[in-house]
Amino acid sequence: MRVLITRAVEDARALAEDLAAVGIESVLAPMLSCTFLDPKPDPALRPAAFIVTSRNGAEALVRYTQERSVPVYAVGDATAERLRQRGFETVESAAGDAAALVELIGRRMEPDGGPLAFVCAEEVAGDVEGTLRARGFDLRRIVAYRSVPATGLPREAETALRDGTLDGVLFFSPKTGRSFVSLVGNADLTACCEGMTAFCLSEAVAGSVAALPWSAVRVAERPTKMDLLGLLTALCNKDD
Repeated sequence: MRVLITRAVEDARALAEDLAAVGIESVLAPMLSCTFLDPKPDPALRPAAFIVTSRNGAEALVRYTQERSVPVYAVGDATAERLRQRGFETVESAAGDAAALVELIGRRMEPDGGPLAFVCAEEVAGDVEGTLRARGFDLRRIVAYRSVPATGLPREAETALRDGTLDGVLFFSPKTGRSFVSLVGNADLTACCEGMTAFCLSEAVAGSVAALPWSAVRVAERPTKMDLLGLLTALCNKDD
């Protein structure tokens, strides 16, 4: 099996290694890059906890504060582990999506327990902010980075699409999916998606690429990297 990885380059490289370990070849085609905005900490803000919803959010938090004793709630295991490696003492993973993260915080924190600092991008998938505020939490949004869509497909990816040497494409976010749909259309490669499978982290991600003529769209049982990879390995085992 050979697949296209659309994640940002740092995540894509790590994912390519995971896939190679189970015999799956990959081509990298990052649909987004990250620009860190490096906001200055507010000395008056003493958060009861930090919230991050992505690998970039974790890196932004590392850049934002030298404080490592404040608890951190992370959306997934990989993000949580990255923070532990960077010295954060108390990190808990929701092992899921934004809704799972909100539920985790609701179980661990009280609305009157102090402000929550949400270190996030300019555009955020899932309504972490609105849902927590509706539950009475004092949430402070710290815009620390922006995701910039790619302006074109890498040459290797375009060649693989034109030659029909790909079995599928991996998508982890709606924004990534929308970027791919746009770039494929601009390159007149829409028809090349016929015969390929879209492997999607969630139903929302699947919706972002629904306009393309896939042979199949498969959605992970849970919105985690391991569940998405499970779709690929199950298909490989079935083919064997």
